[in-house]
Amino acid sequence: MRDRHSSRGAIAAEFALILPILVLLLFAIIQLGLAFQRFEAVNAAAREGARVASLPSSDNADICNRVTSALAGTSFDGPPTCTPPPVLCSAPSAPDSVTVSVSVNNLIEIPFFGQQTVTLRGTGDFRCE
Repeated sequence: MRDRHSSRGAIAAEFALILPILVLLLFAIIQLGLAFQRFEAVNAAAREGARVASLPSSDNADICNRVTSALAGTSFDGPPTCTPPPVLCSAPSAPDSVTVSVSVNNLIEIPFFGQQTVTLRGTGDFRCE
């Protein structure tokens, strides 16, 4: 019977050594999942801005306002940076397509490793209507 009790103590000691690594891994998986969700939100906002830019009646303010409103429900570390196309579809020499770029800072926080700010970038491309 004594061997059985001593093995219980060994299992508890091994679990105590492994637990911090498992918790750290769990937090890293959660933070990377949140970062991926935010990356998809940035890409969707860029696509939405490109969709507005493809309309003949749009201007740069409309494009950036649409990007900002598309990201309204997502929390980031600072406001998004919207880069509208240099030539809009309403210009006399309109291009075949327009590209809108969006970048935003995202804060990743993992216990015992501190905070890391990562810039998420997304682009959207639409054909001019």
